[in-house]
Amino acid sequence: MKKNLLTILTLAIFCLTLWRCETKTEKKSEPIDNSVATKKTIRKKFFEYDAIDYYSSHFDELQIGSLYDNEFKTKIDSFKTGVILGDIPHDISDLFFIDVLEKIGYIKTTIDASKFKSIDSIFTEKPATEYLATACIYVYRDILIFKKNKKIIGTAKVCFSCMANQISGTNANTDNFGQDGDYEKLENLLRH
Repeated sequence: MKKNLLTILTLAIFCLTLWRCETKTEKKSEPIDNSVATKKTIRKKFFEYDAIDYYSSHFDELQIGSLYDNEFKTKIDSFKTGVILGDIPHDISDLFFIDVLEKIGYIKTTIDASKFKSIDSIFTEKPATEYLATACIYVYRDILIFKKNKKIIGTAKVCFSCMANQISGTNANTDNFGQDGDYEKLENLLRH
């Protein structure tokens, strides 16, 4: 009896571990409302911009340990860990980090204006149609800096492998960012 109970308990722990470590996508069904008000719902864009700077890094996940090992060696090492793995920038007023991105291995390019309409459709408030949950370490290799009249108005850090983000500078609801395959769409826009 004890052996069977131990086997069942071990199997339950194993299943729970697998369940927690995989990405989950659950569809939420919402009632269909064909009213005119529903059809004319205007989705709020995250940013009104006229330029986007894109910073990308080829940081290898196998180097995560070295980031933590060096985190407190120098100010730049601590900063690098905060940008790649942490919460730098803390908010839209925390813009010092942009001046150092290239020094820590990011490459800067400018997004062509022909891609703005597609980017707008991604960086827009959305109703929840699926729920994403991940159990991985976020590695922010991609950073977008949104500008209006040469002034920085917003930032977005994105981890495409974990489908995670850190967006600042908007009053829009960013909770549902990435719905309906938007991470894949954004990655294709940025890398092609």
